[in-house]
Amino acid sequence: MQMKFFKFPIITLTASFVLGIVLQHFVQFRLKSLFLTLIVFFTLFIFVFLRARKKWFQDIFFGIISYVLMLNLGALSLYFHTDIHYENHYSKYLEEDENTIVGTITTILKPTNSFQKYILEVTECNRKPVFGKILFFEAKSNAILTIGDKITFNKDILPTLKATNPSQFDYSKYLEKQNIHHQVFCKANDVILLGKVENWNYYLQEIRDKLSQSFDGHHFKHETKSILDALLFGQRNFIDKETITNFSKSGVVHILAISGLHIGILYVFLAFVLKPLYRFKNGKILRLVLILVLLWMFAFVTGLPASVTRAVTLFSFITLGNYFNQQTNIFNAVAVSALLLLLFHPNFIFDVGFQLSYAAVIAILLFQPYFETFYVTKNRVGVYFTDIILVSLAAQIGVLPLSLYYFHQLPLLFLLANLVVIPIASFVLIIGSITLILNFVFKPFAILLGKLLTSVIDLMFYYIRFIAQIEGGLVEHFSFTPLIVLVFYGTLFSFTYWLYKMKWFAFRNAMICLMLLQIVFIYTYWNTNRTQELIVFNSKKTLISVKDGPYLQFYSNEVIENNLAAIDYVRDSHGECLKTVPIQNVLEYKGKKIILIDSLAVYDINVIPDIVLLSDGPKINLQRLIATLHPKEIVADNSNPFYLVSQWKATCEQEKIPFHATAEKGFYKLE
Repeated sequence: MQMKFFKFPIITLTASFVLGIVLQHFVQFRLKSLFLTLIVFFTLFIFVFLRARKKWFQDIFFGIISYVLMLNLGALSLYFHTDIHYENHYSKYLEEDENTIVGTITTILKPTNSFQKYILEVTECNRKPVFGKILFFEAKSNAILTIGDKITFNKDILPTLKATNPSQFDYSKYLEKQNIHHQVFCKANDVILLGKVENWNYYLQEIRDKLSQSFDGHHFKHETKSILDALLFGQRNFIDKETITNFSKSGVVHILAISGLHIGILYVFLAFVLKPLYRFKNGKILRLVLILVLLWMFAFVTGLPASVTRAVTLFSFITLGNYFNQQTNIFNAVAVSALLLLLFHPNFIFDVGFQLSYAAVIAILLFQPYFETFYVTKNRVGVYFTDIILVSLAAQIGVLPLSLYYFHQLPLLFLLANLVVIPIASFVLIIGSITLILNFVFKPFAILLGKLLTSVIDLMFYYIRFIAQIEGGLVEHFSFTPLIVLVFYGTLFSFTYWLYKMKWFAFRNAMICLMLLQIVFIYTYWNTNRTQELIVFNSKKTLISVKDGPYLQFYSNEVIENNLAAIDYVRDSHGECLKTVPIQNVLEYKGKKIILIDSLAVYDINVIPDIVLLSDGPKINLQRLIATLHPKEIVADNSNPFYLVSQWKATCEQEKIPFHATAEKGFYKLE
């Protein structure tokens, strides 16, 4: 009997591929090492494969070599999809001062208060043909760039903004995983428009704009139009901050991003509409093809963002599995979809949306066999709403560790919110799609449906605001570490395994995992609560913290402005904030004296400091101060003007005294 290779577990192979990506991300193996490893293990794979074919049972060495080979392929995939490894990447041609850049706008991002924000695909850098992506900011003006605009400018190219305060979201690392390492800020007159590049992105945006503009005749309110743009075209840039906050507090923010839920709704609708095809010869296969084609057309119209691509890919494999009546292999279909996506986009594994999507889908599939035990009625409406509750609960269990790690909050009323919002979102998605078609076919009827959409969306907004305003409906300020997340998922899977097996050993393993989770929690709190440190934050309004074990004290004259930074630090340090007091001119920490000199530029010459902290732009002669006080280090926080910080830095270099500017190096820590 010969061994059939395709019976090999695709789930564990995918896990090995993922592990290879993660390993490459942290270790950064060189290409020569990866190729050498690939040649060695591929040769061994051929040998053990031929050896295993002659055996009745799978060879353990064949399994080990296969997993190592997949791990190596995962590492190689990430290496080849990391732009900076290539010699023609623009970063290899950057000069210290200004650089002449030519590029094309490929993506429009949500603007800031002062700037329009884009992703620029660079084609020339200092007259050299190159490639790569830059985060491009342009000061707001009447003229707004669009996808396909080819532009040129001569500016200083800056590294992306790194986290400059403890516990702050590191936007630089987020962009790095999208192969974006630099940013540039331009005024409107700095940019020269060279023309249009009519590429794939350009035509997709043209189609998307025309489809979106077909709703202009309905004269929708901004809120209504922004929801339709999000659900039908995957465009979230126009949703205001208050709406996103309310959706997040209610636990239904997933409604705003096209995901498996939306693709599932479209699939059910298309399956129902195309059901009559079963009457014709080859109708079943025709129905399958039409459904997949229409789903992928929808994905292309949205511009193939990561969330839509993974949702349609995942659902395509699940649909194919259902078509071939392979329900038992549904998890293999999920694994294959993930493997295919990661093969072409290995950085997806670090994407929060990717992680949440697959965590939710796997959880739903794991718990789905037990749904029927909770049905209290056979009525279709009752079963439908019961399914909404059970699916929402299963998905929430699946994403719980990740949600607490990334968002630090838990909406307690998510079931109550989803029970109403999911049916409404389904209605809006289906009726909105029909209205979109009728906008071009029969406008009068489209206008009637548009009024219905307005009423339904208004109802959804009213309900979400009501849920979001319920006091105690949101538990905030959770602090999870990657280790806690991993052990938490291990615990969830062990309990799920016990649910399936109902054996003593499964229960024992679940209890062991639960105890391990508690130990990790205790260790994390103990480890953070024994630290002692003084931190000068990178803030426009001076903020200093002193941590002594679990106890924290802040020094600030502007509590409100510094509230967010303080809350984040308290959360991740697992500390207890005793109080916030006004800033003192002299602080002492572990025997070291710190003098703070503010805009009054007053200081006591009789105090000999170890550290001088400059804030609020004091007009002082730093050279004279150094000669008088003889400090060991100078620190300037972000409340100082840039030109003064530059002068102080030059003075400290001349006097050979360490200088730390928080605007340049991030927060200052004294342990």
